[in-house]
Amino acid sequence: MKELSIATKERTSMEFDNDSFGFGEKTDQFAISYELLCLLRWLIENEGEEIQNLVERAVARGLQERITHLEHSNDKEIINDAHSSITEFFSILETMLSESFQNQNFQHALEKNLMPAIDHIDPSVCDDTVLQYGIEKTNEKIAKKHSKKEKPQEILLKEILKHWKPGKKSIIN
Repeated sequence: MKELSIATKERTSMEFDNDSFGFGEKTDQFAISYELLCLLRWLIENEGEEIQNLVERAVARGLQERITHLEHSNDKEIINDAHSSITEFFSILETMLSESFQNQNFQHALEKNLMPAIDHIDPSVCDDTVLQYGIEKTNEKIAKKHSKKEKPQEILLKEILKHWKPGKKSIIN
């Protein structure tokens, strides 16, 4: 099996153009969020057997043939394929993680009866980012039992108001 080192700056003939990563220069380094690293570690520690099953299915369904085909390619093709594979993998994984966090937050919102309050918020005035942030903070405060006297709906509305920045063109009654 051919080994591939991706995180070295010494290679100048096989560097990537990573403007999408914001480096503004040719490099072959990647940046991965801490959340993704935590997820990968958790998966290895808690779902190792499932990951092993996925790997075995991949090999059975043609992974080995793809690797064999790449071994006959030149180094530049291998590096480009590795770059696009890593970028796509982490992008998809980041999206899945983000969606899972949002789903979990909305599930907590349902459990805490926040949906009636959320339904009364005009989405044309308050964007999804502020709403999502308010739900996250409300769930955190409820989980910590930070405020037993306040209703969850009140906590949510206070959190949204803390971070809401109305636009200049918004009509507010």
